[in-house]
Amino acid sequence: MKTIGVVLTAGIMASAVLSCGEQKKSNNIIAQKPVAKAPASPVKMQDSNHKETVEWLGGQYGISISRRADTSLPMVRDDTGGRYYDNRISVKITRSDGSLFFEKTFTKDNFASDVDEEYLEKSALLGIVIDSADDSGLVLAASIGSPDVLSDDYLPLLITVSRTGGISVKRDSRLDGGESDL
Repeated sequence: MKTIGVVLTAGIMASAVLSCGEQKKSNNIIAQKPVAKAPASPVKMQDSNHKETVEWLGGQYGISISRRADTSLPMVRDDTGGRYYDNRISVKITRSDGSLFFEKTFTKDNFASDVDEEYLEKSALLGIVIDSADDSGLVLAASIGSPDVLSDDYLPLLITVSRTGGISVKRDSRLDGGESDL
């Protein structure tokens, strides 16, 4: 019993001596800046399919928009060295009777006359969505920009499909609220 008391006392004294030691505290509050690493392999945006029916020119039109990463297009490189596959987006518009009204597959090269060459080189075709339909045409909103999912860098464009099936492209100058800045 005496032995247990001696061992217990020695243990308490040893822990007291160790806990009394003063530890140096660092006043250094400078943190290392994290270095962004480029992905090891090229990144693909997720494929998407969207179908919608709109009222236009007194009838119902079906619109199908499909985005696919295309490995045959030139690779996109961002400022950090990340590599991304560019996309092809197919737009198909059918009349209410099922007949084809319009069909076109877009790449970012279709917008080269509306986008600065240097910006276009570092960007991908991100998406095309239905914007509006009125007497002037069926308007689609397109975006070209950084394919990095963490980036919000993009250039908005408008594609107008005329009632005869022709298209025109221009930069979208509207504010986020959908109002024109005319």
